[in-house]
This record gives sequence, C-alpha cells and structure tokens, in this order.
Amino acid sequence: MITNTNPNIQEVSIKQLLKNKILWRIYILWFFRRIMPLIAAQILIFLIVLKIFAKNVFISKVFHNAANVADHGHWPFLKYAFFSFFNTHPLTQISILLILGVAALIIRDFIKVVFTYQGMWIRKPRV
Repeated sequence: MITNTNPNIQEVSIKQLLKNKILWRIYILWFFRRIMPLIAAQILIFLIVLKIFAKNVFISKVFHNAANVADHGHWPFLKYAFFSFFNTHPLTQISILLILGVAALIIRDFIKVVFTYQGMWIRKPRV
C-alpha cells in the first residue's frame, strides 16, 4: 500500500471529479449560449462592413498614395489621412467608423479573455 506523505498533495475524490465535469459543462453551455452569439454578431457585422468598404475603396491605391505622402513627414501624412477620409462617400466613412468600432470591441474582448485566463493560473493555492 502506497501512502502519500506530502501534505500539499490532496487526494481527488470521485465527487470532486463529477463536480468539475458538471461545472465544465455548465461553463461550455454558458459560453455557447451567451458569448458565442455576441462574437458571431461582431464577426458578421465586421464582414458586411468590410464588403461595403471593399466595393468603394481601392486599398492598394490608398496605401500607395499614403506611402508617397509619408515620405514628406508626419504632418503631410496626417493631412492626407484627414482629407482623404472626409472626401470619401458618406457610406464609406460610416463603414470605416464601423470597422474601427468592431475591431476595438474584438480587441477588447480578446484582451479580457487573455487576462482572465492568465488570472486563472496565477491564483495562489488555498492553504
């Protein structure tokens, strides 16, 4: 018979294993019912706005012009970005703002998940 002499190691009971299994199922159900629709909606809005944006803006030409202006310094580049934004069609302006907004929400959610996941592993064990 092997006995455990280390007081820091706890024996895991079947009751605890079943409790953990049930909790994981609850967490997964909560994620798919509560969080997944929000993520799917954000991605769907993002894709629709990108499609509208792609129909109205020739991206490679914008980057080519921006690179040409950026050779002259920061101020001319900021003026180019400002005037090019306000000289576009209003639908394009709205789509740019929506792209930036949805991208900010996705980045915020990603950072929140990373910090939550990191905090889960940094917690000190209870004594």
